[in-house]
Amino acid sequence: MTLHYTMFGALLAVIGVQRTTAAETLGDVHFRFDSSALPQNAEASLAAAAAFAAEHPETLIVLDAHCDPIGTEPYNVRLAIRRADAVRDRLAALGVPHGQVVVSIYGEGGARRASYAEDRRVTMWPTREPVAEVIRRTFDGEGTAVTWGRQLTVAEIEATPVPVATR
Repeated sequence: MTLHYTMFGALLAVIGVQRTTAAETLGDVHFRFDSSALPQNAEASLAAAAAFAAEHPETLIVLDAHCDPIGTEPYNVRLAIRRADAVRDRLAALGVPHGQVVVSIYGEGGARRASYAEDRRVTMWPTREPVAEVIRRTFDGEGTAVTWGRQLTVAEIEATPVPVATR
């Protein structure tokens, strides 16, 4: 089962968390306009991220999926999801377990880059933070959804300082 959390006020208490700097990322995969097809030049970055994940199995690989602001917000969120899925699927094909990958969806929200072409990206970055921290970071940065493939037990959810969800 994949867990999905969307931005509903009572679902998550959002607190300020420092953003990962570009130096701490594993790289960006840039996409063409209105496309979720992996570009040919992405293979080296994806292979390097997969190698990092294999060497650090205790580390989560976060995929921040962005779009440029052209188009409607709902369309851009769906496009960001397709882009993140393409990157996650390729990482899985390279041996990265789904449970090690967390997807943060921004659509056209989140940090803007210098050009629209640079906004069409999935940024890969490592963290040892719990999933609850990734969720807080995503929603603090105007993200709209977080997905990850590993199921959480009730004990893991209840052990987080700020509840991830209520039952």
